[in-house]
Amino acid sequence: MSALAGAGTKVAFTEKTRYPFEDTIDFTFHAGKPATFPLYLRVPGWCQSAIVSVNGKSLPATPEADKYVRLERQWKNGDTVALKLPMKVAIQQWPGNYDSVSVNYGPLTFSLKIGEHFVRMDSTRTAMGDSGWQASADPSQWPSFEIRPTTPWNYALVVNPDRPKKFFRVKKLGWPANDYPFTPESAPLEIEAKGRLVPQWTLDKYELCSVLQASPVFTDQPQAKITLIPMGAARLRISAFPVASTDPADHHWEGPVVSQQ
Repeated sequence: MSALAGAGTKVAFTEKTRYPFEDTIDFTFHAGKPATFPLYLRVPGWCQSAIVSVNGKSLPATPEADKYVRLERQWKNGDTVALKLPMKVAIQQWPGNYDSVSVNYGPLTFSLKIGEHFVRMDSTRTAMGDSGWQASADPSQWPSFEIRPTTPWNYALVVNPDRPKKFFRVKKLGWPANDYPFTPESAPLEIEAKGRLVPQWTLDKYELCSVLQASPVFTDQPQAKITLIPMGAARLRISAFPVASTDPADHHWEGPVVSQQ
């Protein structure tokens, strides 16, 4: 996309990046002649150590999180700008959701990687509400699918929210050949974590994941390695986890709870 800048010069920046799965965004300036104007880059609030460089030379000061960087100069064809946003694991606690926690890496929230089994359904039976088919349509050509878990999902996370780094290991995998990173099989990032099963946390009568209960939750189950993937790549999602405890004095899960309407 091009725009008019400076004294009305037609200019364009091309962008090359694999953000948010990688931390660098590269821009290249294109114009038939030099132009002077400001370029603004926003640093997200989660990034405390952003680096901005122009033509390979870093700015002397560290840009502030949740602020804009203003770059005003005479831009020449082929000039480059790199915005590097180093990422780290962070824990977000949800006081309004039973003190559950989510795991973030940079701008991404992660979800438990769950095995999947697709079950083909008759879409005339699974249509909800006022959904329906035109008389001329063949519903058999448009099936619906249920996705059912084939691996345990009812884990409480082993973590100290005040010191999250020691509990997680980020794994950077190869970029998918089809350039589509949003599936459990192709996600280029995983996080190794630890969890303990909560056997009382089951599906409710609607075969949905029952609502959370207060954390930390006591569980005497052994610690297990679990894998987290970006939430956008997960089709079955557990992204707000109860916090595991081995102290019997902490909260005890009371079995399935069905929300009352």
